[in-house]
Amino acid sequence: MTTTSSFLKAIIIVLLIVAFSFLIVKIPGIIQSYNMENDSENELNLEQEPAQNKQNSISSENKLRIIDNSDHINGDMEAPVQIIIYENFDCKFCADLADTLKLAREEFGDKIVIAYRHGTLTQKPLAYRAALAAECAAEQGKFWEMYDKLFYNFRTGALSSEQFKKDASDLGLIEDSFNDCLDQEKYKNKIEDQIEEAQEASAYGSPTIFINKEVLPGAYPFKDFADEDGEMQEGIKSIIIRHLNSANEN
Repeated sequence: MTTTSSFLKAIIIVLLIVAFSFLIVKIPGIIQSYNMENDSENELNLEQEPAQNKQNSISSENKLRIIDNSDHINGDMEAPVQIIIYENFDCKFCADLADTLKLAREEFGDKIVIAYRHGTLTQKPLAYRAALAAECAAEQGKFWEMYDKLFYNFRTGALSSEQFKKDASDLGLIEDSFNDCLDQEKYKNKIEDQIEEAQEASAYGSPTIFINKEVLPGAYPFKDFADEDGEMQEGIKSIIIRHLNSANEN
């Protein structure tokens, strides 16, 4: 009986060891799978369609830095309508907004100024690499040219470090300087600081637009549009006109 009891105990111990070993192997995979699901959900939540409410005046509690020389600026800094955009380059709605803002520049010319800042990058590593590429191009005075190329690359599925370097060559940049800048992540701190700044200004997703401090979360279209409830909402054109009229009254 003693021998049989000892044998059964040994079998139980072996089975417990096997079960414990199985759990040790599987737990990291379970955790990784859970995190990937959460990252995917967060990624989707950080890319924004237009908000449904028409006017969203920014709260005085929020911090929005006025446009200055540290920004990438398209237009006259003294323009009556100041537009600040927080975007990233691996984002459908950001690409849509880029097209909308081209229409705004064509329509309103020197009445508006657009300042680009790095917004939430989601969980996509290429968004960060593209942000670096934009900064490295800006170092040689070609930010907006690279801006256009990066969104073109996004639409064609060509975002990659190799493509960024090819774009730099196409733009006539000094390739060694650009490549070193990109590979060494020279502007990492600037990008991270602007993302933190975006959070402080309540720009929680990409894109977020501020027009004379009126916050517009999402890729508002150029023309007025019907929301999901069928109610008409102002597009970028109408919002700019409203702010121009307000500036003229003052």
